[in-house]
Amino acid sequence: MTPSSASVPEHQAVDDECEWTFVKPKKTCGHNPPRPSHTSSLTASRPPPRTGPLRSVSDVASEYRTVRTAWESSPACFSLRALVAAHAAEAPVTQAVCLGIGTFDPADGGWEARRRTYVQLVAFLVMVDELQKKTGGKKLPCFFQEPIFTASDKSFIASLGHRVVDSPAGCQRVDHSTLLFGVHLYRPIYALALKSGLPAVFVGTGWDVWDRVLLAEEAHDLANIKVMEQTYEKAVFPQDALGTAFSSTSVYWRPATSEAFPGENRDGTADEQGDLTDKLASVSIT
Repeated sequence: MTPSSASVPEHQAVDDECEWTFVKPKKTCGHNPPRPSHTSSLTASRPPPRTGPLRSVSDVASEYRTVRTAWESSPACFSLRALVAAHAAEAPVTQAVCLGIGTFDPADGGWEARRRTYVQLVAFLVMVDELQKKTGGKKLPCFFQEPIFTASDKSFIASLGHRVVDSPAGCQRVDHSTLLFGVHLYRPIYALALKSGLPAVFVGTGWDVWDRVLLAEEAHDLANIKVMEQTYEKAVFPQDALGTAFSSTSVYWRPATSEAFPGENRDGTADEQGDLTDKLASVSIT
């Protein structure tokens, strides 16, 4: 995602089939949480009408190489590589899923939004690069889900050797050995992506951010984020010095000694003794 400020979800009607909940700041908070200005959902809101032609794949690729070269020399990138290298052995990753990074060709042509999308893509692929070092060079399949991708965006991602899938196929691919990368997403997207259980690595809005807003009483859709807060190792995502691409974003790593996720064994098979519903019921969401 590519909001102009930060990542706390707000009520927004995106899909008539989605049930959204109004969220209000807790009265005890000293300030209002920052609000996003860009949405990504199972069915994307319609982008503004385009006034010009699509950018070519070669233009997108050229701009990506420029941004990647610059960002790879930044302190944020060095910190990210070190962070992944330090934790890569803890939870084996066999695939990577990237949700909602935005388009490389926004209708208004704005550079700030484009750059956020490129930087999030570069960060995701840097994490994949580091994780692949622990697989003996074996490539990790990468899947991208972004409803507002243009035809050129999809062709560009394919040219990098990755696969673009329709919504909600990306969310549905997430399993116990997945790197799930979803920055500044809205509540229903996180809920669906985490519905089946917990990934090996999660990058997104942390529980501390969600806990600043008054959630509805029936907030069990976010219970898995709180489970990760309580049982995973956590770090602040290295911040981009030139923008807000990773504001309010955390990285969660499943410890090597923990279960794959509640209700499953490490091989991904169902645990007859572990009832996910019972375990999540023990998590108090306030």
